[in-house]
Amino acid sequence: MVGIGTVGTGVGRDAKAKTIGWQGGKSPWAMCLDTATLANEIPLDEKVELVAGAGFDAIEPWDRELEVYEKAGGSLEKLGERIKELGLFVPSVIGLWGVLANSEEEFEKRIDEHRNRLRMVKAIGSAHVQCIPDFKFKDDFNMESGAACYAKISEIALKDYGLKTGIIFLNAVGKLKTVADAVELGMKSGWKNAKIIPDSYHNYHGGSTLNSLRMLRGSAIAIYQFSDAPKGQKKKDSWCDGERVLPGDGQLPLVEELKILLEIGYEGCVSLELYNEQYRKREPKEFLKEAHAKTLRLIKEAVG
Repeated sequence: MVGIGTVGTGVGRDAKAKTIGWQGGKSPWAMCLDTATLANEIPLDEKVELVAGAGFDAIEPWDRELEVYEKAGGSLEKLGERIKELGLFVPSVIGLWGVLANSEEEFEKRIDEHRNRLRMVKAIGSAHVQCIPDFKFKDDFNMESGAACYAKISEIALKDYGLKTGIIFLNAVGKLKTVADAVELGMKSGWKNAKIIPDSYHNYHGGSTLNSLRMLRGSAIAIYQFSDAPKGQKKKDSWCDGERVLPGDGQLPLVEELKILLEIGYEGCVSLELYNEQYRKREPKEFLKEAHAKTLRLIKEAVG
């Protein structure tokens, strides 16, 4: 079950991430790139090469990219092997769309779709799959039903595909918009290895506090998604992901967030996630070099 510091998880100095073994000894976390950061027109196998060439440690693809790659005749298993050859790994895939359904009927109606995505996620060699609410019900999300669906899909993912799951929360989903909401869903699900997926951008827009991160234990986080919000941008309860900016170019307390991750013993990936069309239009190698440098600079500052 999702681990909260107040129920005996040892949050504090003793819980700090044990090693700074990534990025040549400069980061306690593997640096990852969400592939949707790059232009949709770039094939997935080319994105893999670009991410490796830019010095990242991991890559976080989307299910639609896996599907397109397969339909074009590609083998996800072989692509997974190439990812490993390049020194990368896949911590997570986005995602199981609508799997946190508002009813058992809605869940079962899409079970074949979910299983096909799980098959692809396993084939690429991912450790986790991300569980996403049904956007049809974003204004009246049912927490109890979402929790029951999370438990069901988590059992299927683990037993049939060897995958762990993580709960996505989004600022535009009224009752699943904060760290606290995601933790509540995980606790209500009863799934013993429930994890959540915080996102610095959605933390801000959804109203999550830094203290909510402090109350977690590191193992309760599947992956930490990372970006900045433009200076002067007000909090929004509508979709605004296209306005994300590079870490350090905006207003968010990203160094403080990273310090908290260090304190609570989080040892997973920090995944750069930018859906900004201006970045997608840039020459990818040049852009990724800048993105990598700015992310690592904040990590080094947080580590001290």
